[in-house]
Amino acid sequence: MSVNEESTGKKCCGEHADGGCCCGEHDGDECRKAPDSECACGCKHVDPEEFDYEAHDVPLPKPTLITIVTTIAQQAMVSMGVLPNPATGKSVFLLNQATYLIDSVEVIAEKVKGNATEEESKMIENVLSELRMLYVAALNEKNRRAQEGK
Repeated sequence: MSVNEESTGKKCCGEHADGGCCCGEHDGDECRKAPDSECACGCKHVDPEEFDYEAHDVPLPKPTLITIVTTIAQQAMVSMGVLPNPATGKSVFLLNQATYLIDSVEVIAEKVKGNATEEESKMIENVLSELRMLYVAALNEKNRRAQEGK
């Protein structure tokens, strides 16, 4: 019995960025917890059909080369499991997608060569270097987990 369950009598849904479910109410990957219910930790389950998406459509700053590259880099990090998927809160390895996104930053680097400022060029170079190292680490971790699963 979890601490939350002991103190409140309710089970935690387990649908948090830190991982595992403790509610035991799952059918495969789907949680059978009722929408608009609240678990012991205070996590509110919201029905996706009733979520107010427009409330989150806030004005954004003007795009720059740096913001475009960092946005793609963040998407690549989600694909490599470095950052949790914002929609699900779960980390997964989507290495084909990560490769595509890293290649996209490389295309941008090539296309802006000679037109980018020194700051932009260094930033893109640093982002590419970091993404490549993260990719190798993600690939190794995915392979390690596959070996453990055998």
